[in-house]
This record gives sequence, C-alpha cells and structure tokens, in this order.
Amino acid sequence: MYNTQSSLYDRILEKTPEQVFINSLRKEFELSPAESNGVLALAKTCLFGQAPTKAGRIKYICASQKAKHGKPLKEQELIEVELTLDAGIEDLNILKDYGGKILRQLKVMRLTEEAWNQGGSLTQEDIARILQVTDRTIRQDIKEIQSDGNFVHTRGTDHDIGRSLSHKSRIIELYLNGDPYAVIMRKSRHSAFSIKRYVCSFGRLLLLLDHGMSDVQELSRLLGQSVRLTEEYLKIFEDHKKGDKWPKIYVELLDQLKTLYPSKKKIARGGYHEN
Repeated sequence: MYNTQSSLYDRILEKTPEQVFINSLRKEFELSPAESNGVLALAKTCLFGQAPTKAGRIKYICASQKAKHGKPLKEQELIEVELTLDAGIEDLNILKDYGGKILRQLKVMRLTEEAWNQGGSLTQEDIARILQVTDRTIRQDIKEIQSDGNFVHTRGTDHDIGRSLSHKSRIIELYLNGDPYAVIMRKSRHSAFSIKRYVCSFGRLLLLLDHGMSDVQELSRLLGQSVRLTEEYLKIFEDHKKGDKWPKIYVELLDQLKTLYPSKKKIARGGYHEN
C-alpha cells in the first residue's frame, strides 16, 4: 500500500524540533495540545523574539520606562526593543574619519535614544554588553558625550527627568546657531552626510509650513518621521523665529529646498529678520 501525502506529512512533522518539544510537554507534563502549542509559542518569543526588520539591527530586552527604581530586576517590567547596532556605510565613514572611540560613542547615543523612543531604558551595563566593552568604558564615553552638550538616555538619567532633545534636534540647534559643520560633526559624533540629511529634513518641514500645513500628524507622515521628532522640530522652529518673521537662515534653507521640491503653489510668509 502506498503512503498517502497526509501520512508522509505527519511523519516528517514528528521529526521537527517544534513537534518533539510539544510531544515532550504532552507526555511529561500532561498538557493538552492547545496548552502545548501555547507554551511553544511563548518559548519562541522569549528565546528568539521576532526577527529584526533589517540588517544591522538587533532585538534586546531591557527595563521599561514604567519600571520603578529600587526593585529587583526580576520584578521589573521589561520590554523588547529593536536597536541599530550597525548602520552600514554611515558607521564605516565615522570609523574611517574619526576612529573606533567616536564610533562607539555614536552608538551609545543611538542605542539609548532608540530604546527610549520605544519605551525602554538601557542601563550602562546593557550598553556595555551590547557593545562588548566594560562598564567603565561606557561611563567614560557618556561623560565625554555629555561634556559636548548631548543628553544620553540611560536608566539612571531618565528617572525623574523630563523630555530632552533627540540627537537629530540637537544637530538642528547647532546648525541654526551657526556652528560650522566641522564643529557639529565633533560635538554630535555624526558624519557630514547624516548632518546634511537632518538639516534637509528640517528644511522640508519649513517647506510644508510655508505651504500652509500645520497638522502634526500629517507633517510627520509626509516627512517620514515620528510625531515626537516633528514636535521637537516645530518647537525649534518657533524658538528661532523673530516674532512673526522668519530668520534669514530659514529663508536661505527654504530657498535651497525649493530647487529640489518645486511647486506652483505660493503662499506669502512674514518675510525674514536680519540678524
């Protein structure tokens, strides 16, 4: 008698690691099929998580921002976050131009901010583990990063501290304050390419505002960024205005962007203020 396709499938299924695990649960712990499948699904999530969305990213479990201080780690609320360990060519450019130490400090800023934006809070111990260095090295890195006016979101510093500017907004602030690219690159640990990209993003916001748009959700969608970052950009926009008039640097940046994003629609703005 020939084997049916169904019986062949069943025999192959019995040899898979998942089915062996389920059979062990049913035999040794007398769990039902539904309970066994539930335990399998939970085990997969806890042990392996979901696959990162793209190359260079990792999954990491850390304390939630909601977790209270002073409790044992096993009693804390934990959260899984997705972090960029390797940003590809941008990281390679930093390594080439500035060396391994500056690249590591850039990663410290990036990892902590990404975790914080997803509701997590990394400890210095977490960062050291991810980057495969000592806690002491991370403490020194954070000290140097902060000495240049940057904020690093760690579990120790996040507690009882309100919002702080993201590294992208920090770069925009430096640019609007007139700092040359070389200084911005040194202070922010970012490449010229990254800085130009962030400045261009802020310029696109100016372009949308110039066309009469004001809804934060819609602005965020068109800019392809988070609502939080758009709100930071809008605050920077208001902080650097001179009353109802746009400062000269806004107008210059806007004119540059108009050559890239031409439009027939034209709305008058309040002019600009000479510094």
